[in-house]
Amino acid sequence: MSRQLRAVVIGAGQAGEGHTVALQHSAVDVVAICSRTPSIVAEVARRLGVKQASTDWRLTLERERPEIVAIATPASARVEPISAALQLGCHVYTDKPLAVTAGDARLLYEMALKQGVRTAVAANWMYDPGIAYMRELVAAGAIGRPLAVESQFVSPWPFPSAAMWINRFAEGGGVLNNRMSHQLAAAQRIVGGEVLQVMGEARTHRRQRPDTGQPHDYRQWRTLSPDELVGVPWVEVDADDSCIVLARLGQPGANPEETITANLYCCSAIRGRDGRTMTVYGDEGSLHYEWVVDPQSNAARAGVPHVRRTGFATARWHDEPVPERILRGLPDIAHGLHRDWAALARDFVADIKGEPHEAYPTFRQGWIYQEITSVIREGGGWRDIPLDVTAASR
Repeated sequence: MSRQLRAVVIGAGQAGEGHTVALQHSAVDVVAICSRTPSIVAEVARRLGVKQASTDWRLTLERERPEIVAIATPASARVEPISAALQLGCHVYTDKPLAVTAGDARLLYEMALKQGVRTAVAANWMYDPGIAYMRELVAAGAIGRPLAVESQFVSPWPFPSAAMWINRFAEGGGVLNNRMSHQLAAAQRIVGGEVLQVMGEARTHRRQRPDTGQPHDYRQWRTLSPDELVGVPWVEVDADDSCIVLARLGQPGANPEETITANLYCCSAIRGRDGRTMTVYGDEGSLHYEWVVDPQSNAARAGVPHVRRTGFATARWHDEPVPERILRGLPDIAHGLHRDWAALARDFVADIKGEPHEAYPTFRQGWIYQEITSVIREGGGWRDIPLDVTAASR
């Protein structure tokens, strides 16, 4: 594929900006950004150097016929544009979740298979340099045979804050949809294996929020002052703000004793902490990594990340800086979230071009994540997770 790939981005918020930067970093020509509000999409397009700002994504897709469509809308508004893009034969790069329900996610996955296009779902913490180094250490046998993975994702949501899509399950909100997939993708990148079985629970601790009008951009979501709350009605919300997921990772057909246990915890309702951890326990040692947030910049702290390591030779943890070669291998983008989006886009675009690339999350993973979300929300103990659409039909 010799000529430059072209893309249309649908959505002009935080994810729309990040997807645009990511694709541009892979030398894709983003020919248009689409969003409902003329002034906002015009400003974002101007700032990112995109020539066309559109308020009609349907007309734009028909007119431009791009090779790639990036979807950065809330999940409840994704099925229609993704379906339209697939029907045009476009490759699709979308934020997560792929869809609100497992049924819709499966239909999109099946449609993509039928069209024979490439797809990507942005569960992109797996590209963090600390996660990459842990994968390398595990593959080299640094901790022996991995037995278990433990991860925490604590990201306090502002409160009291305006009710918005992330607080409503029907709009794709909740930590299961927007946090757990990052942890699971990262765990699988480190230790490998399919998600064979899951169980767990999801809770909604804060069931009411002020109804002040939904912010256009997730980055505008903030704690409201007492003066701003005077006379404001509060509405019911139902998206989960904490969850515990217990999963068995391994090869299809493996006995439970042969699988790796993954214990994932997400919470956005507690106070005082903002970060993610990943710990891998092996029969000869363990690895631990913590990603923290600078409250002043709301971005990953500057500096070289360290992985902590222990083993039988020493009972104490010691820090190991992530090698420079791993850092140099990532896209040269200062903003951590944009860097990880760009790393995913790089693999996705290379796959489209038929070039060497790392494995990355596709619509298949996006569908499986929604199957897991359904199981956790329903409860009821261990449940098998289908690994292909034929198994899902039985």
